[in-house]
Amino acid sequence: MVLALFVGVCGAVSSRADLIAPAELPPTYMEQCLDDFHAVLNAHYQGVARKLDSFFKRADDLESTDRSTARVRLTLKLLDTEGLTPNAAFKGKLALPYAEERMHLFVDNIKRGALPGEETPTLEDHAMQIGAQLSLWDSFRSYLHLQGGIRFRGIPDPFTQLEFEYERKLDGWTGRFTQAVFYYAKERGGELTEVDFERTFRDKSVFRSTTAANYTEDTSGMEFEQSISLDIPLSGGRCRNLIPNASVFAHKNGTFLMDNYRVNLTYRTCFYRPWLIFEIAPQIEFPRERDYTFTPSLMIGFEIWFGSLPEGR
Repeated sequence: MVLALFVGVCGAVSSRADLIAPAELPPTYMEQCLDDFHAVLNAHYQGVARKLDSFFKRADDLESTDRSTARVRLTLKLLDTEGLTPNAAFKGKLALPYAEERMHLFVDNIKRGALPGEETPTLEDHAMQIGAQLSLWDSFRSYLHLQGGIRFRGIPDPFTQLEFEYERKLDGWTGRFTQAVFYYAKERGGELTEVDFERTFRDKSVFRSTTAANYTEDTSGMEFEQSISLDIPLSGGRCRNLIPNASVFAHKNGTFLMDNYRVNLTYRTCFYRPWLIFEIAPQIEFPRERDYTFTPSLMIGFEIWFGSLPEGR
């Protein structure tokens, strides 16, 4: 019922946008103040990267462009029995194109080895990670990246990750294979295998299929995910998308057990400014921990971007 009502509202909004094209209005005083404040923060952020990168610049190198990005994401999940559960994620990357092997410095609280469809793939202990990423190989549609850093949680916890990615395009489809292995000094290691298929249609909508499996010290043996989604751009705005998604999760630790069946519908749009993004996602799932009973929930999220904005988001 919640999903049907949500689809109806979004359809009405989309139909009205088809009939009435929004006029380009100059920013209000408050919007201009927010843009100016965001521009100052972004300039400082890009300036840090350029200063660090200047140590590696040669006399014949061209001036680098601002390619550093950062994303701050806050999500709230409303579940019938647990109330409101907040989660905050931060991911910042400083691009250093003059550094050897195209280095990036990063700071984040993103858990390594999480399945792509995990709702809150952040570190459970609110720890922060800093480190560097090197591009070791970028040729023949293949990419090899090496990360190394420190996770700060009491005593510093060093970690490393090696990620291989191969991409192939065929008859309008894009296939991508990703294999990552990682190791934390305190929690040992794990691996994540992922296979993605994508196709972009004439209306710019994108179909995605994701098959993934992971193993860590914390998982129940080998865990699996299969997800499919359709990213549909809506008219009436540069970044308005409707994204239906269906996922199944399972694990094998002796016996093979289904862990969850999940369906959600995400509405995602620029909120007030292009670099501020809002999304809302009504969801239903049937988790094994609740004996596969019907479990509705509502996800609300906000994102703030620095650097280049994600395309179509």
